[in-house]
Amino acid sequence: MAARYRETHIQSSKSNSAWLLYIYSLPYLFSILAKLINGELINLVLTSAVFVAIIIAATWMSTGLKNRSLYLSQKFANSKPFPMMFLSSLVLGAASFVASWLLAEFNLFAAIGFGAAATVGCWLWYGLDPIKSKHIGFNDINDSEKALEILQESEALVLSIEKSAKNIKNREMNFSLEKITALARDVLNVLYENPGKITKARRFLNTYLTGAESVVERYSSANKDDSYKKLDENFKEVLVNIENVFAEQYEKLISSDVFDLDVDIEVLNTLLKKQGIN
Repeated sequence: MAARYRETHIQSSKSNSAWLLYIYSLPYLFSILAKLINGELINLVLTSAVFVAIIIAATWMSTGLKNRSLYLSQKFANSKPFPMMFLSSLVLGAASFVASWLLAEFNLFAAIGFGAAATVGCWLWYGLDPIKSKHIGFNDINDSEKALEILQESEALVLSIEKSAKNIKNREMNFSLEKITALARDVLNVLYENPGKITKARRFLNTYLTGAESVVERYSSANKDDSYKKLDENFKEVLVNIENVFAEQYEKLISSDVFDLDVDIEVLNTLLKKQGIN
């Protein structure tokens, strides 16, 4: 039995939405309405600017959180995401400084303190963008860029399957998909340790992972009509085939045997066409 590759993607303990910053903007929204009613034009412009800046900071922070989560979920990502979280914290600090100095009329040093506190508080609550690149590369093969690209493409398909599987309520189907993605990660991990085998595995990985992704998409969009039970059996048959082949290829990889890819690929393509999935 293949050992399961346990480096599944990291789940953040916090949401990827910067909801706290959106809440922080609400007092300024109410203040805008009050100043509009009272006809305080200058303060209305300043408050509106602060409100917009906080909304921008919240939007950028949400984007940064998603980018960080995706980056941490990828073993083979090679470049750091753009530092949206850091920029968001600076915008929030600037907005808090302006609000404290020009709206609340604190003295300059107190306003600077409020701005700095908002920035540091943002770092403490949300954290920062990933600092270190993973620097994935292979020095002992000719086309290292192509090998890395294959691993990244395959990993993206695994992540896509995991994401789509969350919409499926069938426990047996979910269990099967979990085994497939775990086996796929096992295979990718062995290929990473043996980069000379990567380019030979490209067609196999692309065909089987794309097949699994097609099954998930088709199954999740299927309606519970009279044919649903039949679809259940069809999809299970495809997933069992994919799971068995990944297990076999994993065993071949760790024993240094040669892939028997063409036969396996033709079997899957025939099965997918039979079930109307391919």
